[in-house]
Amino acid sequence: MTPNDIIGMALLNGIDLIAVTDHNTISNANAVIKAAEAVKKKMNKELVVLPGIEVSTSEEVHVLCLFSDIKSAQSFEEDLAPFYSTLSNRVSIFGSQILLDENDCVTGEMERMLIAPTGVSFDTLHKLAHKHNGAFIPAHIDRDSFSVISNLGFLPPHLQINTIEISHGGVENGFDKQNAKLYADKNMVFSSDAHQLWAINEKTHFFMLPELSAEAAIDFLR
Repeated sequence: MTPNDIIGMALLNGIDLIAVTDHNTISNANAVIKAAEAVKKKMNKELVVLPGIEVSTSEEVHVLCLFSDIKSAQSFEEDLAPFYSTLSNRVSIFGSQILLDENDCVTGEMERMLIAPTGVSFDTLHKLAHKHNGAFIPAHIDRDSFSVISNLGFLPPHLQINTIEISHGGVENGFDKQNAKLYADKNMVFSSDAHQLWAINEKTHFFMLPELSAEAAIDFLR
């Protein structure tokens, strides 16, 4: 899952838009953005990359926070950093947390345990994402763990949540169709949630946007 491998696989699958959402860090997103920019210059093939973070809240709810540019994402992470876990990664159990540049060269290793939940609440995270003009998307809400439905029991009605994510398994099980009326006012995103290169989807779902840009995508998702 190096930056250039991700870009190459996405383009092979005909994808126009991806989001890079490591758990509880933005650190590798900029390398993927730069790799996509290099491919555009060399091959005239455009792939829009949204920088983001899959945040694990204090309630252990996973939320995708996406942004239109790396500066906004980095500013968001500055506000999120005080809530990060202080636990150190256990390489023997979770593996190394490698940092890469746009040329797929290793630049370092993150010592903080990224899989650990943060101390930020669901409500506070919503405020932080919107403060930095980001999209706040509860992740894989159909799952029995680490989702807003399983852990909180409902989508908080007092929060402006316009987009929800349904997992690949949820689509196969018909979760989106069974709950179409309940979430009629929400955009549903069907993500590959790829943790391995081979799991990156082919182009099977579409956003109707006025233009192919990060700004247009975030406006739609927000």
